[in-house]
Amino acid sequence: MLTVAAGGLTLAALGVVYKSWRAQASTYLYLGLVVWLVSAVCWSMAQGWEFGVLYALCIPAILVWPFIALNQTFLPQPKNVPQPRSFDFARGTVLANVANYFVVLVVFLVVSVLITLGVCALLPFSIAGQLATGTVLLPVLWGLFVYHYLATSHKFKVIGAYAALSAACVPILIFLPM
Repeated sequence: MLTVAAGGLTLAALGVVYKSWRAQASTYLYLGLVVWLVSAVCWSMAQGWEFGVLYALCIPAILVWPFIALNQTFLPQPKNVPQPRSFDFARGTVLANVANYFVVLVVFLVVSVLITLGVCALLPFSIAGQLATGTVLLPVLWGLFVYHYLATSHKFKVIGAYAALSAACVPILIFLPM
């Protein structure tokens, strides 16, 4: 019975949030969020927190697609369609792309591993907790480093800063007992 109530509250929350979007009224949005939180609690009580959180997040995410399809609009073709760039195999461009490839895939992998291990070595967890934290932290740091490197025009400064940060982590890894 609680599962049916949670499903009904999920549908009601989805409808209220949709109404808030259509009417551009924040009151309905806050009401919809409160109803959605109540439905998440009901899902968790009915199915256990593991599955309840999954149902509370996934069911609205799936059920929103018919609302999106109902409100789909097609814009006219733009008058000025940009043309794709042609391939550039000039020596300088190829060498710059190979250098970026090497920095992103090799240098920043090593830098992110050193920084992740250095940070995790300082955490007051057991080895298993440090390993779990490192497993989560490593791809996040690597992605942030790559994003920062590719977004900036001062690439050598970025590489130098991250190399200095990873060099600061090396003594931690050498001298701090695990």
